[in-house]
Amino acid sequence: MVRNLKAEAAGHERIFDTRMLWFLVFLFACGEWLIIFKPDLRSSLSFLRQPPQSFPCPDLPREAALLFFNFKVWVVVSLAQAIGWGVVAYVSLRWLAELWRTGEVAGRWRRVGTIVFRCLLFGLGLWFFLTPPPSWHMACFAGHMEVEASGVLAYVAVGCATIVMWVLESRVCALPEAEGRLANTCSYLELRHKLQTLLSMASLVLAFGVIGLMTRRAFLQPISPDSFFSGSIVLEGFEYTVLLALAYAPVHAAFNTVGIKLRKSLIPAAPTNDSIEALQSWASLSSNLGELLQISVYDWKTFGPGFPILAPFLLSLLSGLIKR
Repeated sequence: MVRNLKAEAAGHERIFDTRMLWFLVFLFACGEWLIIFKPDLRSSLSFLRQPPQSFPCPDLPREAALLFFNFKVWVVVSLAQAIGWGVVAYVSLRWLAELWRTGEVAGRWRRVGTIVFRCLLFGLGLWFFLTPPPSWHMACFAGHMEVEASGVLAYVAVGCATIVMWVLESRVCALPEAEGRLANTCSYLELRHKLQTLLSMASLVLAFGVIGLMTRRAFLQPISPDSFFSGSIVLEGFEYTVLLALAYAPVHAAFNTVGIKLRKSLIPAAPTNDSIEALQSWASLSSNLGELLQISVYDWKTFGPGFPILAPFLLSLLSGLIKR
């Protein structure tokens, strides 16, 4: 009886989680649709569903079909990105609720204030650092859609992931020593797994954002060539990489500091005798624990978190090479 009730409760929890996931995905997709087609929402679906060859464009009559095809590709990519934003926001908010529910009550609002202050500083950094969008000449698309605010919801999703990263940093720095070395190590590994997952998801959002920039450029460059400059996508990809690195670097440093302390508490001191076998055994144990705790020294062969951080910039460089 009790087992059946637990199974039923777990089933309801899974259904609720699935509903929340689809709700957030739907919310982000609808939000991106509203942003793009805000000037003419009533006829937006019929406008998008018309065949490219029937699209009238007096400014560029010979390229009208290709222009509309590129427009549809950009819209599809934008909506596909919105689905990814919803997934990232769902995972971030779910883990944030879990961390809030299981966190220590003492000092909670001080930690919240620290994260809010970081968010304000990071928001100022975004406003100062990111390249402002140019003024677009929409030609025959004017009155049907807008480009200026498209993609802004990606910053909401990445912002949610970044906030949870900072909460994980606060949690790992507050691991209680009274729980014991093994319990702390298990908690550390669980938090580290969440951190790496969030970093990978934020990196995918930004890398996919570079693809969105490429499709937007293919759509808009024929009708608004003066709004682009050489290397604009590479510049934005570099900005994404720098901002992601700035958000992740203090979290990575905090996890490494705690991981080194855990490794020191788990392995004995270095051997003081002249036995080569004992030294090799100690070094092997230290290296294995370092790999388990992900505190190894990274080189060019084992770049660690550098790959997801550099992914947006590398993809933007690739787009520049493909264009040439």
